[in-house]
Amino acid sequence: MARPNLKGLFPVAAAFIAFILTLLCLFAGTQRNLLDGADILTLYTPEGGSNSGVHEFYSIHVMSYCQGILDTVEPGAPGSARNVTQCSDRQILFSFDPTNAWSEAITHGPTLEWPRVISDDFHAFRLTTQAMAVMYCVGVSAVGAVLLVRVSSFISRRMQQGPFEFGFFVLGSLSMSIASIIATVVAFEFVALINAHGDGSNVSASYGTKFLGMSWAAAGLLLAGSIVSLVNLIRRPHVESPPDEEGLEKLEG
Repeated sequence: MARPNLKGLFPVAAAFIAFILTLLCLFAGTQRNLLDGADILTLYTPEGGSNSGVHEFYSIHVMSYCQGILDTVEPGAPGSARNVTQCSDRQILFSFDPTNAWSEAITHGPTLEWPRVISDDFHAFRLTTQAMAVMYCVGVSAVGAVLLVRVSSFISRRMQQGPFEFGFFVLGSLSMSIASIIATVVAFEFVALINAHGDGSNVSASYGTKFLGMSWAAAGLLLAGSIVSLVNLIRRPHVESPPDEEGLEKLEG
């Protein structure tokens, strides 16, 4: 019984899993109950509520943001549960701007005690978050191309698709690595910046571990797939096309 070619199966398996993870990173939070907990960061405004016009938290994703209230859990249990009430429309070049989400009367009112410098922080990171979204789109497109190349190689077995597969693997790996690095910087540095500027006010932030885990898992799978694809490309034997009938007659003569 022939043993399965694990080196040949690993790249396509890694690409498929990375493709799913990248799609989840892109579309998380674009609808209610669609991985709304897998956010890049969450902005908390504890003094928000129905009377102030501000929600108690805003979870920021790649292409949208969700808002809601914090529900109290059972007595004695730590923390609170998030209840998402609404998510914004998805946009590829999305960037969260609190001054657009809330009216000026709220951001400058006494209820929220909103530090204006935090709005400047979001504005400063606008191009960075948009570039991150573009990298995720490039990454998912490259991984999709890897899967299409593998399907085409099964359909037409004589065509050598190894170089194309490796090239798309490298493109996807680089794109996802850059996107993950940007997401990590935003998650850690930006959250620390918000907490520092919001110290003494009613504003705080926390980063999302689920999103970063999915993003780096996809980047790691694509890197491993690129290495295995390169090894397969180097070790692949050269397949010569069979000689035609005229050539055979000359050899026999």
